[in-house]
Amino acid sequence: MATRDLTHADFEKTVTEEDIVLVDFWAAWCGPCRQFAPVYEAASEQHPDVVFGKVDTEAEQSLAAAAGITSIPTLMAFREGVLVFNQPGALPAAGLEQVVAKVKELDMGEVHARMAALRALADKPLEISADDFVTGHAEGRTVVDVREPMEYRAGHVPGAVLMPMRQVAERAGELPTDEPVYVICATGNRSQSMAQLLRRAGVEAYSVAGGTEVWAAAGREVVTGPYPRATDAASA
Repeated sequence: MATRDLTHADFEKTVTEEDIVLVDFWAAWCGPCRQFAPVYEAASEQHPDVVFGKVDTEAEQSLAAAAGITSIPTLMAFREGVLVFNQPGALPAAGLEQVVAKVKELDMGEVHARMAALRALADKPLEISADDFVTGHAEGRTVVDVREPMEYRAGHVPGAVLMPMRQVAERAGELPTDEPVYVICATGNRSQSMAQLLRRAGVEAYSVAGGTEVWAAAGREVVTGPYPRATDAASA
């Protein structure tokens, strides 16, 4: 199957009605785009069950903007209308083949369930009050402190796990996904952005309003000194 040019008029219909759709966002002036074009064309011939779409970002500027394209070439892959891959840069033939294989292997029942869970989570408030946090803390919920190590050692909520902001994205997989996780910082500002990041990773995260300052001001226990686990100190 040859590649297919997509426009604003047929893009959504194509990605929602076809089973697997790859989309190459490109431009004629882009050297890496021209290098990737024959690789992409060859793959389209090898996988007749996959739609290989192409979007000219110069001719379809509004579509490229809506897709959030900031670098070209960018390759996206959709399965049953769900965006399952999004990466800038020209892939070699073997890399493109690997992407196609992984998209075909996806358990879409699991993907749709995860998407539904994320939509449901988006309807829940991002922030909880200090009083609600006290209740959750007493129940033994996971508490993630996203401040810097020096701040953490100066005083933190008992049992809180140190996970500085720079580490949250790569360590999100350490957190439970079947129960609430409370994210805390000094005042509740940094924790809000990190709670949003964790939610995108499928974690039911809540930012604690007022942070450790409100916790300590209420006369509650504050722990000073070392990390709760040796691995936390090593990773910081």
